Amino acid sequence: MQKIMVLGLLGLCTLEDLKRRELTVIYILLFGIGGVLLHLFAPVCSIYSVLWGMMLGIAMVFMSLVTRGSVGMGDGILLMVTGVYLGADGNLELFMTGLFLAALWALALLVLKKKKGKEEIAFVPFLLISYFTMLLRGI
Repeated sequence: MQKIMVLGLLGLCTLEDLKRRELTVIYILLFGIGGVLLHLFAPVCSIYSVLWGMMLGIAMVFMSLVTRGSVGMGDGILLMVTGVYLGADGNLELFMTGLFLAALWALALLVLKKKKGKEEIAFVPFLLISYFTMLLRGI
């Protein structure tokens, strides 16, 4: 059930991020409440792993505040919620793979002169692709 919830959350947020370049926090928070309830009745990892998984999102929110929005606040909130579902190891893998894929895409856009250095790209689609690779590998 957790896998379907994460897939739904990332799918919904990907559509929003591509269309509007921002995320609706209420959807993310509702998925977060659902994740906490699922974890209470069918835990997939320890509470410590969940809390450490959420720390990645908290760090992203902090980075958003420090950089005045260069890093998306919604991305940090999304990573807090995925931390509830995936725990520390899974959320770190989701983030690092997504970051790597986004960097490759940004590099390709720069080389092809489609974007300039300071232009933003949507990050959530890369998290979705990252999660698909995790599912294919059986995590």
